[in-house]
Amino acid sequence: MGCVSSNLLNHEDDFGQLGTSALGVGHHIVSLTSTTYGLLTLDPPSSTTTPSTLSEPPEVINSWELMEGLDADSFRFSPLPLPPPKPKPKPSSKKENLDPFERICPPSGENRVVIYTTTLRGVRSTFEACCAVRTAFEAFGVSFCERDVSMDSGFKQELRDLLKGKEREETVPPRVFVKGFYVGGAEEMLRAAEEGLLGELLEGLPRKKMGAVCDGCGDMRFLPCFRCNGSCKTAVLLKEEGHKGRTVVIKCAHCNENGLVVCPICS
Repeated sequence: MGCVSSNLLNHEDDFGQLGTSALGVGHHIVSLTSTTYGLLTLDPPSSTTTPSTLSEPPEVINSWELMEGLDADSFRFSPLPLPPPKPKPKPSSKKENLDPFERICPPSGENRVVIYTTTLRGVRSTFEACCAVRTAFEAFGVSFCERDVSMDSGFKQELRDLLKGKEREETVPPRVFVKGFYVGGAEEMLRAAEEGLLGELLEGLPRKKMGAVCDGCGDMRFLPCFRCNGSCKTAVLLKEEGHKGRTVVIKCAHCNENGLVVCPICS
């Protein structure tokens, strides 16, 4: 009986290159495949095998004796160790989100956005930073109170008092305060916006309608003084003895150095 893929040798074919010793009578060529490896016995049985050897009973191996004394867990399949579970992130709280910000509250800034800016173009980088902060809050859609230090020296002094003890660069606008917390300048404010901290801090603040303009000042934040009409001067009639009935001109006490007052509607 031959293999499934074997062919009988035709002795009339020319196989001289194989040698006469390899082509005995009854031999044939076998095409080995992966299914025949390990199943063929190429060596003939040894002629020295005696009948007594063939008749010996097979050796009996007691597997229980071989496994005696071994731990039962050693026979179990042990999979690869799993990586340690990642710790679950702790739910962030409002207090944790406010930790990066210092508690500094400007006047009337407990529940609103207050930004100190300048409209002077003397230093271009400062002016562009103020515009970027203003545009960012307009994109958030929240109403904010803008205090221009170039239009009112009182705001400049107010900012210095708030940031007293800090470096001089800290008092350069823009400076952002939200709900009584000091956010920082333009870079700190934009970084907080990218990290999502600023959006959480702005929750609950009044919104501003798109395209809405203040009816009082047209979003200019200032109005000419109602007493001196922007002249910074007012006439006062003296009533003191010796000067009674005399009129003198004094500086107006109701406006700033530029003859302006803060708009009472959007202040």
